[in-house]
Amino acid sequence: MTVEQLWLVSLAVASTVVVVVALLLGLVINALRQIDRHAARTHTAAKQIAQNTVALWTLEQTNRDLIAIRDAARGAQRAGTASAVAAPLAAMKHKVQDLLGRAEPRDDGSS
Repeated sequence: MTVEQLWLVSLAVASTVVVVVALLLGLVINALRQIDRHAARTHTAAKQIAQNTVALWTLEQTNRDLIAIRDAARGAQRAGTASAVAAPLAAMKHKVQDLLGRAEPRDDGSS
């Protein structure tokens, strides 16, 4: 094999290696773009899920507050006094108004 032939073979092998590496790099870049698109869709779905489940926490809070009001009302009924019910009812009214974003002027004069 002459020096010219050796250079030509080396050039052909090097060119083949460069083409294969370029194709593999293109495949990797394409896979990364797909991963990025899927991650973006997953992030969007996760944000929507979070927005949809915020109400569950507020429902749990409301349920606990309503149980407290019920217990206070039962205690007032047993004791024969209605004043024990007024404070929890007023607090619950303000919490519900704040959650709904429609806060009305408070009856206690704090507005």
